Amino acid sequence: MSLKIRDRFFRRTDVKLTFFYIFTFFLSALIICGFLYIRLKHQLIKEVDRLLLDETDELSEVLIQDPKGDALLRNFEMGVATRNYYPIYFKILNRDGASLYVSREFEEIKYTLSDKIMADARNGKKTMESFHSPRRRTPYRIINTPVFRDGSLTYIIQLGTHLRFVRKSLSHFKRNISVVFPIILVLGSLGGWILARRSVSPIGYIASKTKTITSQNLSERLSPRGTGDEMDDLIGTINGMIARLESSFKRMAEFTADASHELKTPLCALRGEAELLLSKERTTEDYQEGLAHFVERFDQVNRMINDLILLSKSDSSQVELNRVPLRLDLLIQDIGNLYHVLAEQKNIVLRIDPCQETVVMGDKMRLQQLFTNLIDNAVKFTPEGGSIRIRVEKNKDFAQVKVIDTGIGIPKEEQENIFKRFYRVDKSRSKETGGVGLGLSIVEWIVHAHHGRIGVASEIGKGSTFTVHLPLQMN
Repeated sequence: MSLKIRDRFFRRTDVKLTFFYIFTFFLSALIICGFLYIRLKHQLIKEVDRLLLDETDELSEVLIQDPKGDALLRNFEMGVATRNYYPIYFKILNRDGASLYVSREFEEIKYTLSDKIMADARNGKKTMESFHSPRRRTPYRIINTPVFRDGSLTYIIQLGTHLRFVRKSLSHFKRNISVVFPIILVLGSLGGWILARRSVSPIGYIASKTKTITSQNLSERLSPRGTGDEMDDLIGTINGMIARLESSFKRMAEFTADASHELKTPLCALRGEAELLLSKERTTEDYQEGLAHFVERFDQVNRMINDLILLSKSDSSQVELNRVPLRLDLLIQDIGNLYHVLAEQKNIVLRIDPCQETVVMGDKMRLQQLFTNLIDNAVKFTPEGGSIRIRVEKNKDFAQVKVIDTGIGIPKEEQENIFKRFYRVDKSRSKETGGVGLGLSIVEWIVHAHHGRIGVASEIGKGSTFTVHLPLQMN
């Protein structure tokens, strides 16, 4: 295996997970086995201690029956020293620590009485300890028990037995663990590898599938496994992202096509008019009229280009708003006053309802553009003799502006689309009014940029009501 392939292998997520699982499993198994070994040793020693305590109680009764004679002690020694598994060895001391009776085996193990044990005995405290004889490999367990008579220390019984079988049991346990542990480790490692592979296999599917999805086939989606786990959540998130990309690409393609068409139309018209002017000799008045028409067309194209630039910047979040405290009621009043003359020319009644002081945080230039577009649309699409009403109200934490007209209205099935770019309900009528279908798109962007919302309610032949909600300035 080359160095590059080996490095790539060890960087794989499933390999890392497997090694981590093996390490964790090995450490856990080691701790568990160590704990079991210590508990087993403690339990075996505890059982030996219980045996020694029972023998000590029996020996105490012997001393009470015959405190000065050795016959009963010798009989006791013969009975306990010849046991096959746990022979008992003992020594009897007086209150000063001098030997009164010593069994043969106890004398051979060379166990000595320490000052601490002697002090504990005088205080009535039993002591237990494991002891390694200098002459033998087998460890011993010794219990030192004080015997009191009439409230005073009379004897100290030292009684013990070897721990050969305890050591053998622990040795067998270690051998069994040494045999079973590698098997457990191999099985655990194999299980960890399988689990790691199963866990990361969806990642491989996601990676390979997403590589095949390009701008040409954004309609494709990843198939969820139906497990409801984190991988399905990830697949759902990626599918959502692809859906948003598809929608963005679709809007971009439509926007490009519509922009090209809308720009091509006035340019072709300009070219046609220029060719017509140049087709024969014209008077000065004709040329002036044609040039004035050109300027009007150029202004229309320039407004369209500026709107396109604004929408393009808004899509990429490049437009910065200069938001300051702003009297919305005064702003609406000023814009309404500007349109009074245009409304009178069309014999339209434009009325602004009285309203209380309303302050919002907003960009003055953008809010002027917002309400100018709405009022301008109301004037354009309201026939002679109609009326336009503008109302500013406070509704909890929002300022509510309604532009109500008695115009031609918008079909119900078209109301969801009017904020789309280049969308026009009646294209022939829009051409007459000079619209290209960008005004309401800009209106919607400005409202959303101010954390507000906009809605429309309309009926054919009865008019339309555009309602804008903008957050009030919080004191």
